[in-house]
Amino acid sequence: MRYISAAFTGYRTEKLPFEPTKENLRALSDKIRRAAENEIRAGVKYFMSGVCRGSDLLAADAVLSLRDKFGVELWCAVPFQNHRQTIPYNELELYDRVLKEANGVIVLYKRDADGADFGRLYNERNRFMVDRCDGLIAVCPENGILPGGTKNTVEFARRAGKKVIYIL
Repeated sequence: MRYISAAFTGYRTEKLPFEPTKENLRALSDKIRRAAENEIRAGVKYFMSGVCRGSDLLAADAVLSLRDKFGVELWCAVPFQNHRQTIPYNELELYDRVLKEANGVIVLYKRDADGADFGRLYNERNRFMVDRCDGLIAVCPENGILPGGTKNTVEFARRAGKKVIYIL
């Protein structure tokens, strides 16, 4: 199988296994960038991010930093129309920039979500990304993944026989 697309999954800021200081987040961004660059060298041309706070936004930013040098594309899968309201103030500038600079933005549900819908819509977004990629870059440990969307996405990818790369 030709490996040309990869999606990202990973912990939100509050689930990262370290204090989210500027230095720690910069170090994680560097790890993500190196992983993306390795995948580009393996043939990946298209990346997809779910643009949630934390790892997703850092991954999207990393791809944007590599786009001009390598000619890759970033696609964003936004789970629902009012998703921006779930992003904390300190990450909104990055969120807005990522969506503005992405090669494409797909909003899966053109309606607002409420508390009862969030989990289901995030899960559907995760399946959407896994179904459309050849591999997954997971910002989590290979063993002992915390319960939640990242773990579900990794399991979707494993069951689908997709390549999974772990960062952390």
